[in-house]
Amino acid sequence: MFLFMSVLFGIQGLCSWATSPPHIIVPSTLLSPTCDDNAVEEAADLALRQINADRREGYILRLYRIFSVREHPQEMNGSIFYLILDVADTECHVLSKKLWKNCRARPAHATVYGQCKAIIYINQSRKIAHLNAYECVLQPVPRRYIWAVCPDCPVDDCPTEPKYLEAAVQSLGKFNGESEQTHYFSVLNVTRASMQWVIGPAYFVEFVIQETSCSKSDSIADISKCKPLSSELAKMGFCKGSVVNSDLEDKRSVTVSCEIYSPQDPVTEEENQQTNQQPGESSQNQQLASPSETNPFSLHLQKTVGWVKILPPSTEDISPHNLPESQNEHKNRKTVLATAVGSTSSLPAPDGEKTQEDKPDLTKPVTAPIILPFPEELSLSESCPGEAKEINSILHALLTRKPANV
Repeated sequence: MFLFMSVLFGIQGLCSWATSPPHIIVPSTLLSPTCDDNAVEEAADLALRQINADRREGYILRLYRIFSVREHPQEMNGSIFYLILDVADTECHVLSKKLWKNCRARPAHATVYGQCKAIIYINQSRKIAHLNAYECVLQPVPRRYIWAVCPDCPVDDCPTEPKYLEAAVQSLGKFNGESEQTHYFSVLNVTRASMQWVIGPAYFVEFVIQETSCSKSDSIADISKCKPLSSELAKMGFCKGSVVNSDLEDKRSVTVSCEIYSPQDPVTEEENQQTNQQPGESSQNQQLASPSETNPFSLHLQKTVGWVKILPPSTEDISPHNLPESQNEHKNRKTVLATAVGSTSSLPAPDGEKTQEDKPDLTKPVTAPIILPFPEELSLSESCPGEAKEINSILHALLTRKPANV
């Protein structure tokens, strides 16, 4: 009888151990993985994609190199990555929602460059990649670098000057007259502008446009009088135009090219890739899904917070790495990485939510990721900063080993 009871309690103990996995203690120390590690490369790619997706103005940023990374392992095979990324802008506006790898890099002398600090949670088993917070500080390449490699190249000017708005209006007039759109568009804002003397003053502009309530079937003398449609209904667009005046022949040449985006949030190239992926295909190059309400774990993840600051052009040899503290303060913005921005509190699940019984280990709510203040100490790995993704002598000279203070 004693032997029978011993065996019975032993079986119960084994069953209890099998159904209740031991609690995993999250280490408090931060790791310093190599900057060329595949997991780090993926984390940097995902962080930059989500930074670009979170923004509503400006240009899509591309990765120049991974400057530093710290990793904090979490429960259930997850990790928090604290990244410092050297970045540069592209020719794609964020409205396009294109992947940064599919956007054309600007010429070196026309680049806006800088650094982004990002905190991203990645859990491979749950297919979650959630950008918690980010801060980016950017600035145009100093003019002396531009003139050193391209003395005749136009340099970026203040896009809000009236002459550039007029150039944008003239360029848009050409688009409105030639496009097959049903409504006229108006200039929302000029995002980039420069001037150069060719056979007369030449103006180059990039600008955002918005659909108006005026139909192209009507004769409109002054499009500026047309009211823009609401943001929920209006198509948006991004244009590049030029107006070249000839002092010799008293002529004007106008060019324009525009991309038009639907009023709904456009499907990103990434989402198209995931939709078109057939079952059984390799998912090595497929981005992890962002958290959604269908996954109970997403309830522990707060909304992404962050900002991008663009410093004015400078005639001095200044990079974001050696700015005085007073210049790093962003007006009306609080530092989002100075303190822990994650929450470890448990939130109730939505009414009616059901978990999948076939994968209980991936659907039951678990402890929220532990998000620490952004570490002051850089990566201890000798591989950091990592290799640059491109050969760019100007950016290489500007992006030093000293970290940016954002």
